[in-house]
Amino acid sequence: MVLRRTGLPHCFRFFRLLWPLLEGLMTYRRAIFLLFAPLLLSLLPGDYLAHAIDPRFELDPAMLQRKLPPKAAPISPAKKSAIPRPGPGETAYRVKRGDSLTKILMRDYGMSKGGAKAIIPQILRRNRISETGRLSAGSHIILPIPEKTAKSASRTIRSAKKGSRKAAGREIVAHRLSLFNGTTETGSHGIERARLVWEKLLPEEHVSTEAVSIKGNNYSLELDPVRFPQFPAADGGKILIEAGGNLSPLVRSLIQQHDPKTRFVTYTPHNQKLFLATLLSAAGFYSVEEDFSVAFGADPILTVTTEFKVENDSNSPLQHDIFLFNTGSRSGGFPPVLTEYMARQGFRVIDSNPSGIIESTPVNGAVSVITDKEPSVMADKLMSALNLGYVKEKEISLLSIGDGGVGLRVKADRYFEKNGEKFVVSVFRGDPEHYTLLRLLETQRYHVIMLTPEEDFRSVSGKILSQLRLPSSYAMQELIASGDIPYTIRMSGIMLRTPDNRGKIFLTATRPDRIITDLLELNGLKINDSQDEVVRK
Repeated sequence: MVLRRTGLPHCFRFFRLLWPLLEGLMTYRRAIFLLFAPLLLSLLPGDYLAHAIDPRFELDPAMLQRKLPPKAAPISPAKKSAIPRPGPGETAYRVKRGDSLTKILMRDYGMSKGGAKAIIPQILRRNRISETGRLSAGSHIILPIPEKTAKSASRTIRSAKKGSRKAAGREIVAHRLSLFNGTTETGSHGIERARLVWEKLLPEEHVSTEAVSIKGNNYSLELDPVRFPQFPAADGGKILIEAGGNLSPLVRSLIQQHDPKTRFVTYTPHNQKLFLATLLSAAGFYSVEEDFSVAFGADPILTVTTEFKVENDSNSPLQHDIFLFNTGSRSGGFPPVLTEYMARQGFRVIDSNPSGIIESTPVNGAVSVITDKEPSVMADKLMSALNLGYVKEKEISLLSIGDGGVGLRVKADRYFEKNGEKFVVSVFRGDPEHYTLLRLLETQRYHVIMLTPEEDFRSVSGKILSQLRLPSSYAMQELIASGDIPYTIRMSGIMLRTPDNRGKIFLTATRPDRIITDLLELNGLKINDSQDEVVRK
């Protein structure tokens, strides 16, 4: 019998012919059928089995057991349009391709480069942008600029750039415009301090007191020199300070068209340091460093701190042309002795607060310099610094004649009393009898301080102060450390308080330099380099 591939019914006819044979085999030998079933199936002509199920609809059992992911919740329209909302005095801006914060503020809102840099940190915090300040095109940011001012800024800038296109014969009509925003307060105190600094930084340039006057073909502009003073820049440009309010973008554009090198700086009376930092940044100096500090010496250490360090050019360190100054917020300025010392070190100090210089302070402590090598001399000066009235070569009765008819008196090198207690200071030079007698004094409740010829000041002071139950740590101590003055002094020694706890007593084995001595005395510390002994006879 010949089978042809003429369709699926032929396959059913073939199975109908083979069914009796298969039934017999299943009846008698079911196992034989199972054995030959694969062979019989393989005899089927063509791909009839392939036509039974389309491969596209075949299913893997593992796929049926796999769990489908949960269906995502629909996004609400509010989340799709999550645009930050500006608050009072703010405006929203949509970022364009190639935008940066500086470019946006200068191009669209008429700010100078210095003014833009001054408010960029506030924009970064408001929009939670990283310090790199990278912006994504299409995103929205909030700017601390009133909405009305922001809307009019671009229009006024465009109109200023286009200029007046009216015919020359037409009537010119004057309109009253709001050319600046702000109060009439000029903050002259802070401006005068900046002027004082500027005269030192750029002595060859004149800080103009004349009004800014600009005349065009069809307009004239004049600014009050008190409310809008003008400072020279280090690179030849000009800086216009907005001390009486912020100029409108139209006025800024007209000024920059007349002189493209003009920069604008907004005066901040509540933050003098920020104002000076912005002013120095706009001036184009070679180097400007904030919160500068420099240390001189190893022991003692004089550290001078200033809010600004300015260099005019790369040769400033070689020409001793490095300027240091503060904003005047500190109550104490640079004393003349420190200014002269800094000049010898290559630094030119500008004191913007001469009235805050401390000429002298009432004595509230003492510094005792003890550089001797003999232990007994060191002990004498130490006891004098502590105001201990001591007696030299005092004979102390250890046993009286009435006690068994034997009298014994011991000679002490130094003897003093404090708070009802008795103290003996003696230098032991190897005599065993002397050593035994000193130990006998201890049995009579004497505090014996035994020194040896090889001991230095640190060891001698440690023994005496420990017996007096006073601090005896010899380390670097802060002699002058105050936020009101631009310098600190640290020195190795022992710091103690006076008995009334109002002053300080400093003991050291290091002789300070002249500048250190002058500054210590200026701050109320008396220097005792060879103090006389206080001896009670």
